[in-house]
Amino acid sequence: MERSGERAVAQGPSTGRARAFRVIAVIMAVSALAFGLVTAVVGVVSEAQEIHAFHNVIVASLLLVLSAPPAIAAARAPERAAASLLHLVMLGVAGTATMVAALMIDVFTLPFIVLTVVLLALRVPREPAIGPGRPSIPLAVLVVAATVPLFGYALDQAGLQRVDATSEHAEFNHWVETSFYAAAIPLLGALAAIRPRAFRLSAWSAGLALALMGVGSLLLPAHASALDTAWGWAALVGGLVFLGVAEWEARRRGAS
Repeated sequence: MERSGERAVAQGPSTGRARAFRVIAVIMAVSALAFGLVTAVVGVVSEAQEIHAFHNVIVASLLLVLSAPPAIAAARAPERAAASLLHLVMLGVAGTATMVAALMIDVFTLPFIVLTVVLLALRVPREPAIGPGRPSIPLAVLVVAATVPLFGYALDQAGLQRVDATSEHAEFNHWVETSFYAAAIPLLGALAAIRPRAFRLSAWSAGLALALMGVGSLLLPAHASALDTAWGWAALVGGLVFLGVAEWEARRRGAS
């Protein structure tokens, strides 16, 4: 009886942490999905949002492509959420850095970062954050090639948030959120380059996000923050190439 009681006490905190971890991850996933879908739908049906069309593409993608998938994965299996949690940490790093660069707090981004910190504090994942294996040289080359233009773009957008005190884009925090999006892509791509198989989800998020940034720029070239045509094509093709290489590397390493 005493041993059973001791075992229950020992397991209780771990079970409680796992439950709390799952609840918080569910909240993050549902919030990202809900706000992402609302942004996408309102951006299409509302004439008042036409001026924000490209920014709405970015914000919806930030929520649906970059943020919701790792939160869903973490909620489904808290004990195997190391890769998803590190994905969320990279998003938190990108969000924090761009808010600092923009000299403003994005009230939509900050709660997500705070909840990520709470997940870290719970420490439910029992597997190593970075599993066994080797880095991918092809993916690393692609990430390095994309880092300079994307970080430059992110700094430019953060600068606009600092100096713009009048436009609707600044009012809706669009500049800093676009900066956040651009900074997050190479960070997630770096995770995929470190361990292609372990961070397959991060690879898909980064590649798809970059491709969507290119598509949005090509379809909405006259809108604020849209990339020039050449850079739009570069983002689209680069994102698709990254996805192809990442999937090939993940499959090859899984079969070896």
